[in-house]
Amino acid sequence: MKNLIRTILLLGAGVLSAENSLEDFLAEPALKTASVGFALIPLNHEQSEEPNANEEESEKTITKELTHNPHLALTPASVQKVITTATALQILGPDYTFVTELYQVGDDLIIKGGGDPLLATSSLNAEFPTWHQALLDAGLNEITGSLIADPSFFEDRTTPNQWLWGDIGNYYGAGPSGLNFHRNSYQITFRPGSVGSAAKLLSTYPKPPGVRFENLMKTGSNGSGDQGYAYAGPRRRLVTFRGTVPAGGKFTIKGALPNPPLSCLHAFRDYLKKKEFSVEEMAVERGVSLAEGKRIYQGHSPSLAKILVPTNQKSVNLNADCLFKALTPQGTTLGAQTKMNAHWKEQGVDLDGFLAHDGSGLSPQNTVTAHQVAHILRLTSDSEHGATFRKSLPVAGRSGTLRSFGRGTILEGRLFAKTGSMERVRAWAGYLITRSQERYAFALLINHYHGSDAAVRSATARFLERLCKQ
Repeated sequence: MKNLIRTILLLGAGVLSAENSLEDFLAEPALKTASVGFALIPLNHEQSEEPNANEEESEKTITKELTHNPHLALTPASVQKVITTATALQILGPDYTFVTELYQVGDDLIIKGGGDPLLATSSLNAEFPTWHQALLDAGLNEITGSLIADPSFFEDRTTPNQWLWGDIGNYYGAGPSGLNFHRNSYQITFRPGSVGSAAKLLSTYPKPPGVRFENLMKTGSNGSGDQGYAYAGPRRRLVTFRGTVPAGGKFTIKGALPNPPLSCLHAFRDYLKKKEFSVEEMAVERGVSLAEGKRIYQGHSPSLAKILVPTNQKSVNLNADCLFKALTPQGTTLGAQTKMNAHWKEQGVDLDGFLAHDGSGLSPQNTVTAHQVAHILRLTSDSEHGATFRKSLPVAGRSGTLRSFGRGTILEGRLFAKTGSMERVRAWAGYLITRSQERYAFALLINHYHGSDAAVRSATARFLERLCKQ
């Protein structure tokens, strides 16, 4: 009886301590104006092989959900990616690949895109030697008709209406195309002058075809970093550069290719010409009929399980948005929204307030509740591919966007989470292992704070450390 009473008291002490930690966190000055949603849910878990510090520590556990405004709909920023990647893993499976094909149709050569976000990522010409060899193997030594790119695997609208104008011309705002190329981005190099003077545009690589540039970039102070922006949109022929780049040597920023399929065509044609392979005409056409065509090449992306790692570790927007649209054969945002909602509703997730305009979290109009995220994380952990998903998440103090977060503290190696950030938005979601080896799914969403980003980050680290010490 005494042991039972002692255990109950210790369990109660654990819950009380966690609640005190949450109250202290919410009282942080940096969060004075903030809207905060938090949910911590115990997992159905296997015990770690790591021994507990002592018996008393192992009994101080949080035995129920710990929450604050768990049903308040908030902007998740890149935490949206945990929902997208978890959904894709369950619907498409870990072995899913994006497929790119070449077809000979009469005198034309068709590049049939399959939404692969990794096409030509290592270098501009990464795929072209293989494609060239496929043409030779098919008995071709010139293209007498047209070289045609078909990006109809995804819908024509590459950027949602809910993305910001200040984002979509930059590399992180490169929308998903049915034929992606070179991460749908290009490098823009400037030579800064004296502080406040014009920064000279030196080069763009690869140069977007048919585009002219308006350079209004200025020189910022030494060490001011990348404050430069490219303003453009899909298939726009004018790109404007504004903002500042730091004084000193040459400085490079990255923009979003206005027309990735067209950039792919130009780069492939240039490659073939160097191989003395004649190409006369080029065009981007959607929905080319392949009924009378002959497939001469089929290439596969890495598996979905491998794509998840950079998507969550490095927060790659293009990867997440391609996975989002790939959820349905139509390759549309509306179809992906419908499929995602139905998938989680079937598993019992209350989706009131949930709205996903994209898969990456770039839209500030995306909304989700902390309980929805934590519930989805718990279901994912318990699913067939739970281990694959967990391995894709950054680890505190060790990898990805958490490499420096919690380093040298109890969080290191115990916090597995995706981060999210945009102006006045900070978010963390994933899994937490306490000192007593209890495991939890959690989501912390913070919007509209008035403190500095560093203050919010530090307050969050202290809060999660206290939870981890339970």
